[in-house]
Amino acid sequence: MDFTTLCLFWFVLAVPSTSQELVTLRVSPTVVAKFNTRVTLHCNASTSQNGLLIKHMGWTQDTKLCSVNEEGTVISHHSNFTSPFHCEYEDGRLSLVFQRMQPLEIKKHFMCKLRSNQGVVHGFTTVELQENGEAADSSFQNKSPRCTFSHVYPDGEVHWFHGSRNLSGGSDRPLTSKSVDPQGWLTITSQLPVHSDQESRLPYNCSLRSALSDGYIASIALVGNGATAWRSSDISKTALCLLLSLFIGWK
Repeated sequence: MDFTTLCLFWFVLAVPSTSQELVTLRVSPTVVAKFNTRVTLHCNASTSQNGLLIKHMGWTQDTKLCSVNEEGTVISHHSNFTSPFHCEYEDGRLSLVFQRMQPLEIKKHFMCKLRSNQGVVHGFTTVELQENGEAADSSFQNKSPRCTFSHVYPDGEVHWFHGSRNLSGGSDRPLTSKSVDPQGWLTITSQLPVHSDQESRLPYNCSLRSALSDGYIASIALVGNGATAWRSSDISKTALCLLLSLFIGWK
């Protein structure tokens, strides 16, 4: 390498990449989504100089979801997402809007990428689902209590109580089955075997415990040996803890 080439090489290394300094993207690193609620991912382009010209801006997750071209036209691309979505664009801000998020759709990062006259930049957003469980069904089958929780995320286990007695272990271990729907939601069904205290008038309680937080997120109370049951999947965590305390403390 001659002296001229060497000087040119060091000059190139010394010149800062002004395009990376001029234009930036702002995205939220993590967005927390609640069950069955609207979720919006924002991507904001900004620059320290005048005259920013956006040539292309888009959201992807392995495949293209939506983009905006140089004229500001929003284009939605075909995807395998099970949740309906659309994009909104205004003044350098591209928003990806989902009507609801499914477990299968949060496995990978979402990427927003910008190509402009001031450089090419990108950023990533991760969507996290809040833990969830819905009390779906409860009954007595041949005097054996049975309960089902749907739209469970992440995994969990069902704990049974009969009055003050915890029936989750020992000889009264419940029979549990799990299935996953096409969107990634779990359905968990648990049934107690018939035992010696089956004729007791004490209430039964089956509660869903999250594998993520180790907390109870849904509960179903069954009274008597008939078909009536009280469901409590939409109560607050404070009320749920109080409910479990009452069942455990039942004398």
